[in-house]
Amino acid sequence: MCIFIYSQGPFSQPVPFLKTYSQSAIYPVEKKDRVLSGLDASLLWAGSAIAVNVWYSGGYLSSIGWVPGIVLILLGSFVGSLIFAAAGAIGTDLGIPSMVTVRPSFGIRGSYVMSALNYVALIGWTAWMININASAADKINSLIFGFNGFPLWVVVCGIICTTLAILKAESWRRFTRISVMALIITAIAINAVVFYNYGWGYLASKPTWGTPAGTVFDLALIIPLSWAPLAADYMRFARSSKGGFFGSLFGQGFANAWFYITGLACALAFGLYDPTVYVTQVGGLVFGLVALFVIWFGTITTTFLDIYSANMSVINVFPNVKEWQGSILTGAIAIVIAFLPWLNSFVQFLNLIGAVFVPLFAVVLVDYFLIRKRRYDIGGLYARSLYWYSSGFKFASILSWIAGVTLYFVFQQIAPQIGATLPSFLLTAAIYMLMVKVARS
Repeated sequence: MCIFIYSQGPFSQPVPFLKTYSQSAIYPVEKKDRVLSGLDASLLWAGSAIAVNVWYSGGYLSSIGWVPGIVLILLGSFVGSLIFAAAGAIGTDLGIPSMVTVRPSFGIRGSYVMSALNYVALIGWTAWMININASAADKINSLIFGFNGFPLWVVVCGIICTTLAILKAESWRRFTRISVMALIITAIAINAVVFYNYGWGYLASKPTWGTPAGTVFDLALIIPLSWAPLAADYMRFARSSKGGFFGSLFGQGFANAWFYITGLACALAFGLYDPTVYVTQVGGLVFGLVALFVIWFGTITTTFLDIYSANMSVINVFPNVKEWQGSILTGAIAIVIAFLPWLNSFVQFLNLIGAVFVPLFAVVLVDYFLIRKRRYDIGGLYARSLYWYSSGFKFASILSWIAGVTLYFVFQQIAPQIGATLPSFLLTAAIYMLMVKVARS
């Protein structure tokens, strides 16, 4: 019997296909499994941004000052979230996970290479977030009960996040509706305390020391954009393309800007970057406990997304792996890595993510929206046919991506005032379009 999968894009039509999500997570999600409304998408991605990595990054931008920092954070958050939401829209249109959306532009085997890179990046994200979560939990434990147990909290966080990753979209929807609202309320309380004690005038009067505007813009942009390789994994469960796109854009963009600005304000007020340190040293016991709760709980609402998508990168290469199997493997590896000292190199890690995934999604988005006009052959995604190209690779895309990675590092060095993200994104897109045009002529 032939099963029909329905694309929810502007060219929606029944496409005959033999396998679905119920048989393997790599295949298209059927309409009955699409449970996320626009509000659910907004809350899911807001939960990913109300997190310590965003808070910390906002503090890192304090050298540029209050008003310039706010402007650049708003611009960077919008641009990064726009690219991220566009990547998610492919998943909503076709019901396919993120690394499968890479197959038409890079080739089926080319997507395996990108899956490996994505897996490494997500393991790094997961380990870093587990480490921070355990630090926050350990400080709460120390303040209330007077003893420490950091290794125990690393394991506890890893188990909680892995368990959430194993659950299905319906469970994520219920969890985020409760957890993210709790996070929003407590985060508002933190903002109220900070801005009551340190007003606009005080924050604007703090001295600056000239960080290039382009560098600040890149760092404000890179966290929402870093979710682009994960976006379709979750947005394929959205009920509609419109709801998925605007829910993702608003949820990620607003919460990212808000927490970047929160981190910027706290760093200017307290003179420290790491919120797990200053919330207890400067803010007092009650403020510290509330803030540490946000850090602890916020890392959970973020980290399970990393584990699940790392698992999806594995399934893209090995489609017979079950979702729960890949999640348990990823969670166990991340728990071990969370104990390693390299996790202090956070900003360098962000720059590497930008260099790899900014040009990658320049190619993917140009291929889907501009060249293919939102038309992919779903059956061809899973067969050695239309998207097999040269032994499974599309070399025009790979060469364009390599050029984009190179340009990212070049612009970082020679034009910090401009930044590296937008130039490398736009130039990679232009190079790819030119190479496709030449190949067709």
